[in-house]
Amino acid sequence: MEWLNQIIHGDLFDILPSIPDQTINAVITSPPYAMQRRSFYGGVTEADYAAWSVRWMQAIKPKLTHDGNVAIVIRPHVHNGGISDYVLRTRLALRDDKWNEVEELIWIKPTSAPMGHTGRPRRAWESILWFAKSRQPYCEPRPATIAKMSDRIGMHDCKAKTVGLIKGNQRGGIYSGIARVRDYIECGTGDMIRESTPHPAQYPVKLADWLIRMLSPPGGMVADPFSGSGTTLVAARQAGRQFVGMEIQQEYCDIAAQRLGQPCVVTDEQIGDDMAIMTG
Repeated sequence: MEWLNQIIHGDLFDILPSIPDQTINAVITSPPYAMQRRSFYGGVTEADYAAWSVRWMQAIKPKLTHDGNVAIVIRPHVHNGGISDYVLRTRLALRDDKWNEVEELIWIKPTSAPMGHTGRPRRAWESILWFAKSRQPYCEPRPATIAKMSDRIGMHDCKAKTVGLIKGNQRGGIYSGIARVRDYIECGTGDMIRESTPHPAQYPVKLADWLIRMLSPPGGMVADPFSGSGTTLVAARQAGRQFVGMEIQQEYCDIAAQRLGQPCVVTDEQIGDDMAIMTG
């Protein structure tokens, strides 16, 4: 099956065996939230979510390079007056499965819609859970198109020398140079409206671009096993990365293919499933 720089219609568990081991540098994705949008694409129950997450992450693991990363955009919902614990249990289950949880990044939504529970502040951010195979994953904290110059790299000469990580020019005891990016990104949901991608759980290209440039090397391979409307794939291509996307729903696979300007690939397993449906 052709897979390089493709959006593939099928189940990730059927597709991943066709991808060579240690070829994916970063997985940037947002899996289905536990039964929150089941009317659009099904879902996984809260009780089963941690075990299901461990299963798909185990399938991804051999495909990652030794310093490969997985970034998961997710936030638990409020249920019966309190925050559901399925994301917390998933994080702990992945740690138990020997994944290194490197960091929790944050996506801030400054233009989030003023909706939701009337007795709470509106939800205006989501977590990005960063997992890796190793304790020394790839990270470029100063990506050229994102990082900015700063005159506050080192507050004084002694501290800068002690830290030993300062690159730049000293001016009066303060160092200037390229600063590391922050651990959050402000990215308005209005960007998604302008991108006009009809999907109930999309995120902006800007968000995916930020993660891709930070967590994968130039020319590297980016994968999204829950591609939806293909935002990660669009961002990967514009960032000069190779990509592969997997999407089980034909409708969203078609949207992603249209955005990429190419047809989607269909797995042999999916062809068999479609034929079974047609023949009843």
